[in-house]
Formats: sequence, structure tokens, C-alpha cells
Amino acid sequence: MGLTSEDTFRFKVLLANKPLAIRIDESKLVVRGLSEKGESKVPLHPEGRPEHYVRSVKELISGHILGSPGGYPVYLRRWTRMGQMRDESLEQLLMLGEPEAVVAAVCAPGLTNELARRAWWAMEDAENARHMLANPTIVAGKMGRTLARYLLEFLPFETEKMTASVRLILQPGLVDAEDRLSLWQKSARKQAYLVGFLQALPDDLPQPVPARSDAEAHARYLRPLAQAGNPCAALLLRVQSSPGQTFLETLATVLATPPHPGSGPGHLRPGAHLFFTAAPGR
Repeated sequence: MGLTSEDTFRFKVLLANKPLAIRIDESKLVVRGLSEKGESKVPLHPEGRPEHYVRSVKELISGHILGSPGGYPVYLRRWTRMGQMRDESLEQLLMLGEPEAVVAAVCAPGLTNELARRAWWAMEDAENARHMLANPTIVAGKMGRTLARYLLEFLPFETEKMTASVRLILQPGLVDAEDRLSLWQKSARKQAYLVGFLQALPDDLPQPVPARSDAEAHARYLRPLAQAGNPCAALLLRVQSSPGQTFLETLATVLATPPHPGSGPGHLRPGAHLFFTAAPGR
């Protein structure tokens, strides 16, 4: 079943205005378009089952944007999942009104800050924010702080990716010192937060502890070796310093009560156990 004549006319107007992104609210039966002038919306008036009507809407949009009347094409699904979408196709993905197309765009290496802004309008989602904050271009641009703020406010409701969110939030320039300290204080009750700190700021953790009392005595022997390229000597110098001792103390806290597996994959950076055992207690 096709669209009503009223909806067809409104969609022609919407598409003629060359939207930057399209979002379909299937529960409220509203299609929204983002343009340089702001947002516009097209309320749907289904005749028959709403899900079938929404499918017809997606086919109309896809036919106009991609020349493919069958909705988000199967071959595009395969290409985007494999990371083979061309950068010049990302704009089109954001105009399809398909969540999977938005996810494909935010995962693309060629995503720009402007496209990130459009994608975020199309689908605000914690996982999308994490994908975009893994992209150095987005971290360095205007969207970086917006996405970090979202993840920071979403953390109390996060159940599976706390460690990854904290690690991404703590990238340079995304949150101020006050937010970073507040997050550190909350980590006393959330071990997964501490792991994020260890991964993001191994040499710049808050509330540093002193260096080992014998660090300077050892350094006289270790520094020449480290300068000659001895990795073990360099590691010992590092762990005996104030940042290294702070890292070890934080790591010991984590290992005393390891985070639940649901906190996300890769809790401890490879080699963290070596960092922990490389120097005895002070």
C-alpha cells in the first residue's frame, strides 16, 4: 500500500528542500528533517497497518536518495558492516531515516565533525557517541565535548560499557578538571571507572602519591641503562616515580575487587600486570 496523496506531497516538499539528515519516529508516526534553516516534520497518516506504512515511507526516501526503491539496500548493509562505505556516501546514509545507516556513518573513518553533528541529531545513542569519540577527528572538533558530556551524564545509567565510556571521556580537551575530579571520586564506588582512568591517564591520575623513598638512589643506576635502550630499566624508573606509584596503587585497588565482566571488554591494558609486579611495595 502506498502513501496517501497528502503525505506524498509533504514528502516531495521535504526532499526538495535537500535535508541534511532524516529521522523517523515510528512510535509517534512522524518524520523529521534537518536543514540549514532548522527542523521540519511530516506527520504520517497511515491507511492500514502503521509498520507497513513506515516501510513505504522508507522506500520512498531510499528511492529518492539512492535510486533504490527497496529501502536500505542489502548490499549497502553488507558494505557498511565491513567498513567499505566510501566517504562520499556518508551524507546519503544520514538521509535514509534508517538507524543502521546512521551507525554505519558514525563508524566510518572518514566521518567529519559536520557529519557527526547530523548523525547525532539523527540518533542520539551512547554507543554512537563511543564510536565517534574513537575517531581523533571528532575528538578534536566541536562535537567532541558534546559527545563526552552526553556520556558523562549517561554514566549512572550505563550497565555494560562503563570502562570504555570513562576512557573516551578522559581524552584531552573533552572535560574540565572539575568533571574529571568528580568522576574520580565516584570511582571509589565504581571499580570499572578506575579501569577507565588507568587506560586513559596512566601517567596523570588524580590525587598522586609520592615516589618511592629510594627512587633517586635506584635512578643513578637505572637511568644510564634506560638511556641506552634497556626497556626493563625504563619501566623500573617509571613505576618508582610518583605517577608510577599512583598507577600501581590504583591498579591494586582494582585487582582487590575486579570489575564485573559486564563493565565492558578489555578492562586492563595489556601489560598492566607487568606494571604491577615490576616493583615491590614502598
